Amino acid sequence: MEIALFDTNILIDNLEGHAAAVVELTNDDDAIISSITWMAVACKMDQAGKQRFNAFLTGAGIKVVHSNDDIMERAATIRGASIVTPPKIALPDCIIRATAEAEGRLLVTRNPDDFGGEGPRVRVPYELVAGIAVNIKPPPA
Repeated sequence: MEIALFDTNILIDNLEGHAAAVVELTNDDDAIISSITWMAVACKMDQAGKQRFNAFLTGAGIKVVHSNDDIMERAATIRGASIVTPPKIALPDCIIRATAEAEGRLLVTRNPDDFGGEGPRVRVPYELVAGIAVNIKPPPA
C-alpha cells in the first residue's frame, strides 16, 4: 500500500459525513496533509472546531507537514512549468503537490485537475455527483 497525502476535499467530505471519505481516511495509519490543507479546512472553524479537527487528525494518525526548502523548490518548479505549459496550477495546489512529491506520498484527491491532471502518483478514490459518492474505488491494498 502506498502512503497517502490527503487533499482538502477528502477531509471536507469526511467532515460532511461522506462514507467514501471516511473509508479512505481510515485506510492509512501514516498519512499526511499539507499545512495548506489544514488552513483550508480550518479557516471556517471556531477555536473549538479547530480543536476537534486536530483531535480527529491525531486520532486518525494524520500528520501535518509544513513547508521546507525542498517543498518550496518543488512548488516553484511545478508552478513555473504550469505557467509555461498550461493548465496553470494555483500556487496552493503546487505546494500540496510538492509536499506529496517531497514526502514520497500518493496524492489522494477528488480534483486531479487542480494538480495538473491524473497520473500514477494521484489517486481519485471517488467522485461526488449531486452530493452522492459514485465511481468508488477500493482503497489500495
